[in-house]
Amino acid sequence: MAILTARFMAALAVAFAVLSEAAPNHPKSAIICPITLDGRVSQNTTLETFDTAASSFNPGYTKGQNLTWSQILKFPPVSTSRFDIPAKKAVEVTISDASIFVPGGGQKQLGFRRAGLLLGNGSDASNIGVQTYHWSVMQPEDKKRRMNLTHEYMNVWHETNDYSSNHFSLNAGVMLEQDKPKDGNAATTELDKRLWKILDRKNNVIWTTRIEWDGWQNFAIKIDYEKNTIQVFYSTRNDKLKAVTEALQNDNTGGGQYQIGVLKKPTETVSVVNDGYQESNIDEGQIYGGIFIENSGQGCISK
Repeated sequence: MAILTARFMAALAVAFAVLSEAAPNHPKSAIICPITLDGRVSQNTTLETFDTAASSFNPGYTKGQNLTWSQILKFPPVSTSRFDIPAKKAVEVTISDASIFVPGGGQKQLGFRRAGLLLGNGSDASNIGVQTYHWSVMQPEDKKRRMNLTHEYMNVWHETNDYSSNHFSLNAGVMLEQDKPKDGNAATTELDKRLWKILDRKNNVIWTTRIEWDGWQNFAIKIDYEKNTIQVFYSTRNDKLKAVTEALQNDNTGGGQYQIGVLKKPTETVSVVNDGYQESNIDEGQIYGGIFIENSGQGCISK
């Protein structure tokens, strides 16, 4: 009996080894921290989902009047971004001539062409403690649908609840004089238009990197609401994130909401919001993946 048992166990071990070798190698998620708000898109999500409360994002904001998200968004056939592995997919946010937002009770924002997926409500758990805001971005393969960098773009930002400023933003293109830092007379208009610029609440450019025209660029912004600091992390493709700044002082008060999309500012403008030049027949997009906010209160950051 003992010999039979030993033989059975040996055969079982061999069978297990064979099955293990035959089994597919499923990659694991790089996310290791508790997720506060999850904007990653599941494989079975439809475009129409974004028009409903079933979406992680606000179905009503922020987009052109009389447009639906299912008309604005696309699911491009691109590689999976680092933090969407293993089972999420990318989403593309597009703008057109119709991307004119009308705030409640306000006038049309004729200066902007914008569409921004809104994650959070301004008073949720992502506004307390220490939070890290993640996103990955890729440029469209069609060069005609890429950003026109003679304009300034603000494509990812955390807007304060009173709409007076942003805790941080990701900008590109030719920076407007109106967006110079709020303290002092320093200007950002001379910065290379081909750079991504990370701005703090006072519009100081705290870090820059080249816009990649092929492949994913991964960003993370760590916001400490208790110490009032901001820190930037970055990588490309499937590389691990690395800290590219120290923890810098930043006014993180006031709560806010996380927007991801495209906000194209005008040229030849005075007010920026309500006037200026935008060319006709706009058809542009930005591809996003790995959108989520994680709790970094215990020093945890997914890299």
